[in-house]
Amino acid sequence: MGLLSDPSLSTHNKLVDNLAKHMRKVCYAFYTAGVIWFMCLALPEFNHGTYLSENALSPGLVYPEIRIDANRLAVQLLEELQRERKDHQSTTPHAWILAKFKEFGLETHTHNYTLRYPFGSGKEFHGKNVYGILRAPRIGSTEGIVFAAPYRAPSSVHVDITSSVPLLLAFAEFARRKNYWAKDLIFLVTEQEQLGMQAWLEAYHEGDRDPDSTNSYLLAGNLPARAGSLQAALNIEVQDFEIDYIDVKIEGLNGKLPNLDMFNLVQRIMAREGVTSGYKQTPRKKRRSSLSNYEQNLRQILSMLSTQSSGVPNGNHGLFHRYRIDALTISAAKRVTNSNVKANPSSAAVPLLKAIEGIARSLNNLLERFHQSFFFYVIVHNDRYISIGDYMPALVALAACSVIKAYLTWSTLEATSAATEHRQQQKSGDANAKTETASGLESMKLSLPYGSVLIYLAAALFIGYVGNVLPLHQYLLELPVSAAPLTATILIALNVLGFGLPFVVVLPPGALELLHISLLLIYGCALIVIGLLNFSLGFFVAVLTAPMVIALNTTSTAYSTLRSLTRVWTLLLNPLVVIYIIVLIMSFYQFPELTLQQLLLRAATAAMDAATFALIDSVIYGNWLYFAICTVFLPLWIICWTLALAKRRDSAIPQAKLKTN
Repeated sequence: MGLLSDPSLSTHNKLVDNLAKHMRKVCYAFYTAGVIWFMCLALPEFNHGTYLSENALSPGLVYPEIRIDANRLAVQLLEELQRERKDHQSTTPHAWILAKFKEFGLETHTHNYTLRYPFGSGKEFHGKNVYGILRAPRIGSTEGIVFAAPYRAPSSVHVDITSSVPLLLAFAEFARRKNYWAKDLIFLVTEQEQLGMQAWLEAYHEGDRDPDSTNSYLLAGNLPARAGSLQAALNIEVQDFEIDYIDVKIEGLNGKLPNLDMFNLVQRIMAREGVTSGYKQTPRKKRRSSLSNYEQNLRQILSMLSTQSSGVPNGNHGLFHRYRIDALTISAAKRVTNSNVKANPSSAAVPLLKAIEGIARSLNNLLERFHQSFFFYVIVHNDRYISIGDYMPALVALAACSVIKAYLTWSTLEATSAATEHRQQQKSGDANAKTETASGLESMKLSLPYGSVLIYLAAALFIGYVGNVLPLHQYLLELPVSAAPLTATILIALNVLGFGLPFVVVLPPGALELLHISLLLIYGCALIVIGLLNFSLGFFVAVLTAPMVIALNTTSTAYSTLRSLTRVWTLLLNPLVVIYIIVLIMSFYQFPELTLQQLLLRAATAAMDAATFALIDSVIYGNWLYFAICTVFLPLWIICWTLALAKRRDSAIPQAKLKTN
């Protein structure tokens, strides 16, 4: 019976031992497989053609009813608005917009909101939105569709989109004369970019709030009237009625996307009207490229993932996704020509008005929310996409590296201790050596310093938690320091604290191995969870950090060069260093005329501003990128740095404890 209990004769243990001998090769094989799988997604064989899953969207593809009179009205309204803008250089002409909504017979209201700036020492900023409701004549106010247009004052630093409001008003006047609407139509004009939209959505969904509440930096205010449950939204940004192309923006808050059916609907209707449109559409000159189809598709995929990874919406539509409302933005670029030939102004806006009518009629025919097509996808081309079932295996393969290494490390740890004990018992001539090995393994498991490792993990998590809450502490906000230096100083101090933690805390024997296994399991779970919420962020983090995590080794000192490289790699993957490198690369491409010293200084300033903006987006809009960096990535980096510095002082498990058993 002793032979049956001998762990050296187990087939399972032999297989694990053989895999453990090539642990890094196995993990890097999974890493390579994940990257190759992702690269293959740009091939036509690995992606799919777009199609409409919801047949109820078909009515918008019928012959439109908007005529040339709507274009004349839009041109007239644009001329009137241009005159109003001369008297409102830094404000919104609310009175003029209100008057036009009332003139067209809409139920018109205003919405006031206030922003208590977190770093403003009590400063408040006030804003006002204007909206009109066209009640559905065929049914009660149970559902609604939003058509929004942001207004930008002449003093705004953003691109001029003055034509958006006249176009919205012209469509509102057309919609009022039709009686086939089964949903309430809300026509909304916001100011102060995404802040006005966020305040309006909070007031619409969260109801009345206490104006004296101190728990919110954005006081959304109250809405005088509401429509039904919002089913969809269309944000309109038009630079001029003479359109070159339309860029369809879909990225929302925290990387969320509208239903793929809505994107496909806009594409089909724009194609019907002869308007060039697409995801990340570019001017005609930039469309000419010598790249192959594969290279263009791969660039499109990486471009979409890079936009999603920040979690910042690229339009007002992105804030609707937080409330499970499918929305996108149609951004019409102005046509720029070198010739004196201009489009006919009497019909320039007709194609876009017809497209908006088609979208509205399709959304009006929906019997329920979008649900039949995908909410998680990647756009390869305007008519090609990748579903979540196709791109998630790449992230799973990258995350599997850490899980496999954790299992092999744990099994190898047991096998090493068992073999050592077995040899010692054989030398001592113990007749019951084989039968006592199993009990020794059980005792070894209980002898691991679990408490010390849990305390160390808690300390790393606490450092990250402090970085998430300390910058907004009341006492720090009262200091006479601007927002960017204050936030950057706190984050740098916490990173220095995490950097010095391994030099101060001495872990007991066996704790480094257990900490290593804990890191691998937490890291793998974190990648999967973040990837499910925001695939782009999870994938980029996995590609950058997985090789470093695989290279970590606390049980060998033979490869000093590899250990030194791992330490340098770990330092470069510090969250603040990664942010600075990204900003530095972007600054290099945007300001190539700067010297090296100027470039480094500008990148440092921009990195501090980026950290501050991420914090502000977190507390106002609910962007969780700052939270993820402080609460997840920084603690993981502290543990990785601890393991990179570790030196094996003694055996994996104290043998004295095994002998006593």
